[in-house]
Amino acid sequence: MSLSRRLFTLMLLVLLVFSFGIFFIQVNNTRDSLAERQRVELSNLAQSLSLALVPHVELGDAASAETLIRATLDGGYVRDIQLESVALPAPIAFDITRESQAPEWFQQMIPMPVETVSRELPGGWASLGTISLTGEPAQGHDDLWKLAKRLGLWLLLGGLLTLLVASLVMRRLLRPLDRLSARLNEMETQRFDAPLEETSVKELRGITSAVNRLGQRLHTQFEAQAAQLARLQRQAEQDAVSGLGNRGYLNRAVDEWLSEPLGGSFALLRVAQLEVVYQEQGYKGRDALLRAIAQRLEQRELAGEPIVAGRLANHDFGLLLPEADESALQAFLKGITEDIDRLLDANPMANSRPIGCVIGAARREPGMTRTQLFTVADTTLLQAIEHGSSVALAEEGDQARPRGEWRDVIEQSLERPDGLDFVAQPVLFNDGSELHRELFARLREGDQLHRAGDFLPVVRHFRLGARFDLHALEWLAAHVDGIEAPRLALNLTEETLDDEASFSGLISWLGVHPRLCKRLDIEVSESIALRHLERVKLLFRRARRLGARGGIDRFARELKELSYLEALRPDYVKIDQAFFKRDDVDTELLQSLCMTAHQVESLVIVTRVESEQDQARVMSLGADGYQGYVAPAVDVMARKP
Repeated sequence: MSLSRRLFTLMLLVLLVFSFGIFFIQVNNTRDSLAERQRVELSNLAQSLSLALVPHVELGDAASAETLIRATLDGGYVRDIQLESVALPAPIAFDITRESQAPEWFQQMIPMPVETVSRELPGGWASLGTISLTGEPAQGHDDLWKLAKRLGLWLLLGGLLTLLVASLVMRRLLRPLDRLSARLNEMETQRFDAPLEETSVKELRGITSAVNRLGQRLHTQFEAQAAQLARLQRQAEQDAVSGLGNRGYLNRAVDEWLSEPLGGSFALLRVAQLEVVYQEQGYKGRDALLRAIAQRLEQRELAGEPIVAGRLANHDFGLLLPEADESALQAFLKGITEDIDRLLDANPMANSRPIGCVIGAARREPGMTRTQLFTVADTTLLQAIEHGSSVALAEEGDQARPRGEWRDVIEQSLERPDGLDFVAQPVLFNDGSELHRELFARLREGDQLHRAGDFLPVVRHFRLGARFDLHALEWLAAHVDGIEAPRLALNLTEETLDDEASFSGLISWLGVHPRLCKRLDIEVSESIALRHLERVKLLFRRARRLGARGGIDRFARELKELSYLEALRPDYVKIDQAFFKRDDVDTELLQSLCMTAHQVESLVIVTRVESEQDQARVMSLGADGYQGYVAPAVDVMARKP
């Protein structure tokens, strides 16, 4: 129970005790006063009757005596009357019954005392008789009941008004404390760099200042950790002259790219003119030109996505390019060569500009390794040089299916409820327990099932990702009861977050399916998180409210600081094991990666773990779990035989 509710409850109890105390004290005092008044009136009435009845009793006129008594006691506080005299043939006794308007429970809870008064009738030397009067409590109960209703109504209204005023005052007084509590929660789930406003409550000023200092200290520590990690990563994977990734970085990026269902191309860029510049201008001129070329490459985007560039040798660069049409790819590469040629052209008055750089590009094909890809790109580059061309593209293999055919198959499958099927690969903690199972889609074409690597590049090429993600979620919602795994993970495509309508539709869909969300982990790649930081932050926040979790896939691929982790604070991050297996990467960098993720309370999962030796290495460096061939993918649901 919150502090405000406890204070409100305590105040309510105090008011109840106080009100009941006032009620009973006031009612009891009034009852005693009414009882005393009744006793006095009975005494006076008995005294008056004892004198008034003497003439009638002396004559023995019982009828006149009774008439006098009834006339005198009409509407009084008397219930029973008894007149005894030797002068009367028989005692006169009767009662005046009167019902009280007060409820029976009230009369039992607060009983009125019944008084009896007797007086003798004077008759000279001897008494003529005795008259006895017994009081009637009905009138007293009626008066008490009226008082109780008025008093109870006043106490109720006064109590409600007091509680309302107290609630408003407490809310105002506790508002700084609520802000402190909210900020401490934000330190666990959100950013913690914005300071709290100063409070007017004296007792909370010190706490507010302490929380602000703590938040600033945590923010500074995280920034320092992220900056240190960026420095270590640059030392290990950045070319010192150009600022691009080095050969080790490019090898890792290509290996990770080939391990995922992505399309695209690899291009080898050779700038032979760099050697001439070095001979003419020395290393300073060459290095300045290298930095200018690197700046041009870093600014380039293909199909709305940045390219990955690295320096392989003295005058060779590697370019990892996203999926694009052949014409768009050709135009993009031609633009790079023309841009670099303008940098190399030292004689603007010449009639023709010499070819200063050449590019050979090869498309990714199923089953290709990094060595094969580099070999095809190098061969294509040599062919371009031999033919005097600035750009050359390797021919695609005969086994490649045309994208147009793939698009038709994909769209037909997305229109059918059974067009997709899934397998799930367990993601395990180091102790063997399960984090979740990551879903991998398969496309159904008749009786044939296509793996994700065959069709997902086409899905992304034609920007069908939003439809594909929604279809996958609808499939999960329809089959959730038959899925045995407690939690599932789904990796979203960029199209779902790139379009406002698709993103809003995803948020609405999650809100309509809370039962599935409680078993769902939503993943996005690091590149998507960097490009759509605010939307990913909103997605993770909404998903967590519904019981889902958020994760970052392909973590630490960018040669940038990881400050975005502070804003997103994902539940887990996934990093490729190629990062952990390389001998040219310092162990301190790998440990810093894990420490940086742990500082924002994110689990570190290493993917593509192929053996127990790989598993032992990632455990020794601080990772929390693993995913890979040691735990192969299985069917996502129990099938009916």
